[in-house]
Amino acid sequence: MKPDYKLTRREFLKLSGMFVGAMMLPRPKGVFAAAARQFPQAEKLGRICVGMEGAWFKLKTEPNINAPEAGMVWRDDVLIWNREVVANQLDLNVYNQRWVETPGGYLQSSMVQPVKNQPNQPLQSLPVNPDGSKGMWVEITVPLVDIKPTRMPAASYWIREVNKPRIYYSQVFWAYDVRQENGITEYLLTEKWGAEPDSYWVDASACRPITADEITPIHPDVGDKLIRINMNYQTLSCLEGGREVYFCEVSSGGPSTPLGNTLIWRKMISTHMSAGGLIAYDTGGIGWTTLFHGEGSAIHAAFWHNNFGTALSHGCINCLPEDAKWIWRWTNPVVDYYPGELTVSDGGQNSTRVEVFY
Repeated sequence: MKPDYKLTRREFLKLSGMFVGAMMLPRPKGVFAAAARQFPQAEKLGRICVGMEGAWFKLKTEPNINAPEAGMVWRDDVLIWNREVVANQLDLNVYNQRWVETPGGYLQSSMVQPVKNQPNQPLQSLPVNPDGSKGMWVEITVPLVDIKPTRMPAASYWIREVNKPRIYYSQVFWAYDVRQENGITEYLLTEKWGAEPDSYWVDASACRPITADEITPIHPDVGDKLIRINMNYQTLSCLEGGREVYFCEVSSGGPSTPLGNTLIWRKMISTHMSAGGLIAYDTGGIGWTTLFHGEGSAIHAAFWHNNFGTALSHGCINCLPEDAKWIWRWTNPVVDYYPGELTVSDGGQNSTRVEVFY
C-alpha cells in the first residue's frame, strides 16, 4: 500500500525547518531557463518550490550547508533528481538532514518538489456528467505550465500578483471547456470551491484526466476506521480495528492545529485555500482535501514544499499528494466523482474519526 521508496516508521529521519534566506535578484538567461519548457530528460525530476519569484539558492559540492558553492538555481528551475542522501555533516539548525543530489550539486530536500514530466494526449471533447454538463477532474503531470487567465485582474492573488502565473505538478483542477489555439489543444480550468472562480486556459497535454475508477473508496465496508496524527513526530497513521494499514510523514501547523478527537465533516477532490493578515496565503488546486475540524483544518496534498516531518503549515495537515489521495479514498464518507465534494449532513454517523495528539 505504501510505495516502496517511502521510508518506514523506524527509518525516517526527523525533519524540520524550511530552507530560508532566499534573495531576490534579476534572473539571468542560462541553462535553467524555465520559459523554454524543455525539461531535463530523466525519470525523476525536482522543481525548486520555495521562495518568491526570482528567489535564488546555492547548490553545494557536498550534502552539507557548509560545503563550497557549486552553482545557483532559481525558483521553478527543474533539475534531474539523481537520488536523495543524508547530510554528511549535521546541521544543528534544522531537523531535516536530507539532501537531493543533482548533476550540478546538492540541495536541501525541503526546497525541491519531486516531480515527473509526463505529457498527456489531449481530449478533443470533454465527458458528459450526470446533470448534462461537460467537464472532468484533471491532475497536472508536468513540472509546471503557464496559464492564460480569462480576465485580468484576476480575483485570486496567486494569479493577479505574479509576473507569470503557473500551475504545478500534482495540482488538481476542474476542466470544463476545450479549444484549439495556434495548433495546441487547451483546457479551460477552474476551481469549484474555496474561491471566487477564476478560469484560465492551459496546454491540455499538461493535464491528466482523473477517472472515477481511480478514486474508488478503499476498504469502504470497514467500520472501525481511525486516523491518528502524532504532533510530536509529525506522522499520520490510518487504523482499522486498531491495526495500522497506512503510515506517512506530515507537516502540521504546530499550535495552530487543533488537538482532540473529531469527525470528518467535508471532503473535496480539490479546493482553493487562502487567508489574510499576518499569515496571508493564497493557494489554488489543492488536491484531496479532507476536513476534520470546524475551524477549517484539513488533511490535504501540498506541492509548495518537501519538508514533511516538521510543523510548518497554517493549521492543516500537509501530505505528499500520493499520501493525501490514499487517505481521501480510505476515509468515510465516500465522495462521488461528480460533483467531487460532500458535506456531512448526518452528524458524522458514517464519518471516520480523527485524533490529533502530542
